[in-house]
Amino acid sequence: MKKFLTPKIMILATAALVLLAVGATVYILFAPNTWWKPIYVEWRGDEAQAAEATTPSIGPQPTTPPQGGIPQGPQPLSSIQSGQPTGVMYKLDPKVVNLAEPGGLRYLQVSMVLEIWPLVENYYTLEADDRLAAEERFQELIDSRRPVIDDIVTTILSSKQFNDVASIEGKQELKNELTEAINNTLGYQGVINVYFTEFVVQ
Repeated sequence: MKKFLTPKIMILATAALVLLAVGATVYILFAPNTWWKPIYVEWRGDEAQAAEATTPSIGPQPTTPPQGGIPQGPQPLSSIQSGQPTGVMYKLDPKVVNLAEPGGLRYLQVSMVLEIWPLVENYYTLEADDRLAAEERFQELIDSRRPVIDDIVTTILSSKQFNDVASIEGKQELKNELTEAINNTLGYQGVINVYFTEFVVQ
């Protein structure tokens, strides 16, 4: 045993352990987050930490978009200065549906705007032309899912009764339901707000 643990072997073993530790540290710190790691480390500035305080924790952003070019997984964080909008406004066509009332005599007329994360991490720091181009690409991606979004909105609205949507609480629940259903369709938590610009029940 004493022969085996010679100073030369001890130095080589220590050097191998040090190299292994350094290599593991470099891999964890600098390998892309799309690779498997035992620990994920993200570098954040003060601005990102401030944003994180009011934003739910998210995992690594996928790099390969699925069908339609819209990525799956949670929304990206953006560097948003105070007072700036947090998403791109996307207006839907007005909807007129019969409510699920006995006899179907009541109807609901709604106009709404969706506020959606812009998919580009540095969207609000882009130059005017670049931002306009990014917004146009984003609009095209959402437009490709527009028939499905319209179908979801119409189906949910027409499933409601007058008492479901008459109160402020009912309207908020409706917004939450629409947000969840549309996000499931987009494949990422893109919709962050639903705004009713017209809401008439007759």
